[in-house]
Amino acid sequence: MIRNFAVVGPGQATRERLTAALAAAPDISVYRIGRGADPLPVSATFDPSDQPGCRSLLDWFERGAPSGAVLLVDDWALCAEFDRGLERTVEWIAAFGPAQGVQVVVTARKWADVPGRLRRRLHGEATDFLALHGIEPDLSNKHQHRDLRVAVGSDDRGWPVHLHISVDGDGYLGAYVGPAAQREQKVLTALLGLMVTHSSADLNIGCVDMADIGVFDGLEHAPHMAFSLNGGDSAETFERFGQGLQGEIARRQELLRAAGGCRDFHDYRAKVLAGEDLEPLPALLVCVDSAEVVPRRHPRFADALNAVTSAGRVLGVYVLCSGDSFPEGLRASVRSEWPSGEPPHDLEEWADVLPRALAGSGPPARPLVPPPLSDSGKELRLSMLPPGGIGIVDLPFEQRLAVMIVHFDEHRRHGAIVGGPGTGKSTTLRTLATVLGDEVHRYQLLDGPGEPIDPERHVVVTARTWDEVPRFIQDSLAFAVEFRLDDPATSKFAPHRAAFVPDRPGFCLSWPDVQQARIALP
Repeated sequence: MIRNFAVVGPGQATRERLTAALAAAPDISVYRIGRGADPLPVSATFDPSDQPGCRSLLDWFERGAPSGAVLLVDDWALCAEFDRGLERTVEWIAAFGPAQGVQVVVTARKWADVPGRLRRRLHGEATDFLALHGIEPDLSNKHQHRDLRVAVGSDDRGWPVHLHISVDGDGYLGAYVGPAAQREQKVLTALLGLMVTHSSADLNIGCVDMADIGVFDGLEHAPHMAFSLNGGDSAETFERFGQGLQGEIARRQELLRAAGGCRDFHDYRAKVLAGEDLEPLPALLVCVDSAEVVPRRHPRFADALNAVTSAGRVLGVYVLCSGDSFPEGLRASVRSEWPSGEPPHDLEEWADVLPRALAGSGPPARPLVPPPLSDSGKELRLSMLPPGGIGIVDLPFEQRLAVMIVHFDEHRRHGAIVGGPGTGKSTTLRTLATVLGDEVHRYQLLDGPGEPIDPERHVVVTARTWDEVPRFIQDSLAFAVEFRLDDPATSKFAPHRAAFVPDRPGFCLSWPDVQQARIALP
């Protein structure tokens, strides 16, 4: 039995749905307003520009349209363009027709095409996940939205319900609490929906799957993805990304300041859209599943999320948490309930194909931090660095790698190379000697403590522990590296970071950055 409904989606998909609906009700007569030939079994078709024919609708209905009749308005936007009174007429028939056995069926390309007053009289139906978001199959029109509003499912009448992630009090920002299977569907629907309706030039996304249950699997193929972490990643990785998040706050603050006259992210975005020559600044959404375990397992990363939640309010950075319970220790809060709606029935299918289909559709997301130095399997040699450089330093807060430059002066006179056996101390001395070149005579490079020291020269000494390094050297460090120590707790720099130093030759902490570094081979 056909009832009042609107079917929304691309033309071919709506045709298939209508054909199935009409085939299930063979004893009906269809009065169609539309354009072009159509294989549907219709009793009469009127071109929407045929105003006399279309305007006889009300007469047709009020004079006794036969029971079992269906008024089909085929492509609402097209038909309404020719008849400005069509909405009122069709709404009247939709309201009173069912009592006489007369139904209204509307097709539309987008939900927005169907007038709000008419929606109240119709059941809605999207042909697929893309149609729920008003997207054509080729995804060519997905770059239409800049506010973080997205359809996350359908209500009991079939019409889309929306999640609005915002910071101005009228939307949702915070945490979704629920069983894993349920929240996985809801959160994944939101992220996929945002991806198909927002360009990666306007929105970047970072995901953290703390329980490592695969909530975000496959999304990494989309150009929107700035980073993806899971509960199995190391504490060092979480610390680096925590620094990267805080660095992102600082970077955005500086961009707004340099642009001039920008109170917030929206002012900056308006300048970009107006054509001003500014660095692109997409919104950043950080989505954390099983967020309740973050403060306990990675407190420094939790601190970074709290910093984003506070400072990100005007910087276009948003945090969305989900989990089994409310994430105590995180400042995320529920501003309004998660919309009540059923996720699309074909979500799993689209989750498999959409991220890959979106690859190349927009610029790649800006990486939050560069890959760790230890990920590279290639040798690092001095010939690969600019003059004066002896290695590379990882600066996650600044979201970049930097060349390590050695600079001695009268106040910062000396250097120390500290680490366990086989970590690369002697090689570092040779690298330093090569970099110093003709000036090496001004330096005393000692491979091991306890040797005679010439205080008139710059002294660089290797040692197994900091206790072996003379105090006058420690008090006047111009250059220092700390390789893997026998006991990271004895680190002069930062014991918790010393524990992350790989037990591989050449990898160390640098001074004064106290960041991961790699010394080049001579």
